[in-house]
Amino acid sequence: MSEAEVLAVARRLDLRRKAGFVLTAVAVVFAAVIAFQFLPSASEHLGWGEVLTFGGAAILFLAAGIGLVVTARLPAEAKTERITMLRAERQQAVRRVAFLFMPVSLFLLLMGTLRAADATLDGKPIRSVDLFTTTAFIIFLVLFALLIAGLGVPRSFRSVIDDELSRELRRKALVFGYAIVLPGLAALFVVALVSRTLAIELMPVLAALGVAGPAVRLSLLERAAAADPDEG
Repeated sequence: MSEAEVLAVARRLDLRRKAGFVLTAVAVVFAAVIAFQFLPSASEHLGWGEVLTFGGAAILFLAAGIGLVVTARLPAEAKTERITMLRAERQQAVRRVAFLFMPVSLFLLLMGTLRAADATLDGKPIRSVDLFTTTAFIIFLVLFALLIAGLGVPRSFRSVIDDELSRELRRKALVFGYAIVLPGLAALFVVALVSRTLAIELMPVLAALGVAGPAVRLSLLERAAAADPDEG
């Protein structure tokens, strides 16, 4: 195969692998929703029909996700040094776009999380859809934070995505996140002295900002470094 054909095959397999990871993450969300039903403090317990539906969806998504990941093995031609370097450079560009989508997904999930918090504070049952979005919000919040910190980079891509410059850019992005979270925690403490209810409702907002801010910052830093390598 030519170099272009090998790259095309590698891209299709990379997309298949990413789709597998996404399906696996969704399966984890469904499983977590079911697990939350066994917590003593759960304000609403799903019926057996809903539990079976969520359980079946979790098994289906997990099986599909694992199947996609397992079948996305690269051919030997795609493991050469040059092809790996080209794939890593493209992967880095995709990551910059993905970082910009992180805040969008978090704030979409945040709406359901805020409704769930409001219902809990009012002593009302949490709707199933809000329970699902809250669970997804927590899981993706942790997942995005780990990705920003540099976890999940394939070993073969580390020479490009995890070099000294990339680590320095991630450090700046994480410092930016600390600059959001630490003053925010202090502000929440002050707000809690006046209204504990408002402070609790603002907690997920601060958590979202603490991840969304570094994600956007890292995307912009990497884009600037790619446009002007000498400046990085």
